[in-house]
Amino acid sequence: MKNTKRTPSLHSKPKLYPLHQSPFYKLKVKSKLFQLVGITKSQLAKLSQDKSYNIFTNENGRTIQEPIPQLKLAHKRIGKILSRIEMPSYLHSGRKKHSTLTNARAHIKANELLKLDIHHFFPSTTAARVYNLFHRKFDMSPDVAYLITNFVTYSGRIPTGSPISMALAFWANWEMFDEINKLAISHDLVFTVYVDDLAFSGEKIPKGFASQVKSIISSNGLISKRKKEIFYPSSKGKLLTGVVIQNGELKVRWAHNASIKNEFDNLSLASQDVQFRIKLLERLTGKLHAAGQVDYKLKDKARFFTKQLKIARCTLIQQPHLSHQ
Repeated sequence: MKNTKRTPSLHSKPKLYPLHQSPFYKLKVKSKLFQLVGITKSQLAKLSQDKSYNIFTNENGRTIQEPIPQLKLAHKRIGKILSRIEMPSYLHSGRKKHSTLTNARAHIKANELLKLDIHHFFPSTTAARVYNLFHRKFDMSPDVAYLITNFVTYSGRIPTGSPISMALAFWANWEMFDEINKLAISHDLVFTVYVDDLAFSGEKIPKGFASQVKSIISSNGLISKRKKEIFYPSSKGKLLTGVVIQNGELKVRWAHNASIKNEFDNLSLASQDVQFRIKLLERLTGKLHAAGQVDYKLKDKARFFTKQLKIARCTLIQQPHLSHQ
């Protein structure tokens, strides 16, 4: 008789564990590291070189170091191990069931809100700090910590385009974030982190609080970007990670609503070219679904146009000649 029972991994949540229960904790043997990462000693040595990254500039003018496929796969394995470690409640990036929306929702009762931004967070986090993470916090032997540090860094820094960058940057600066969190708690403030965005809210942001936080950031070799330091008084709506907090509610930012309206206008003027219409519907549904997470009224529209997108795709498959009309 055929066994139809599913394996636990298909229907159960991955178990989270404290750092000291991680497979990386007290790792002293190189061969075990190779096994965990899924590569050989010679592959690790080859992939640890800077030439194992593709370098390009993205649309925002930021230099991206993206690992080649084999290195990216190995980084994903490391990232998966790190993602199983219990994370502090103030972190909202790089976690399942956490997002820019949960980050904003944590501050929904904000009377006053302060935003700070860490300048060049990934490239400013050095290999020395990553080594200290693995050697001191994970209690790896010096040689194993050295190997994995070289393997996950680019030119002595955390790469900007690796799937592991977000988690690595957080854990390498974990002590700094914890110190900031303790300071926030001492002032009865809510504190959240989303990658390099720090947010604090409460009844009142104490005078000199921002300077205290920036002092902690500076003492850890990082810089708070002055241009992105924003204070929102009680009288104003508060924009945090793309979501507006106003009168105890989360709202879609005006610019996103305007962008959705623009997509509707483009769709109404679209030609009979089904392929072009599909592209417009893809953009529109993506924006509607994102906005629907904040404004539930837009969820029905997102569902409706998702159905329209499916119909258009089926039409193109059945009648491919329509794509060039």
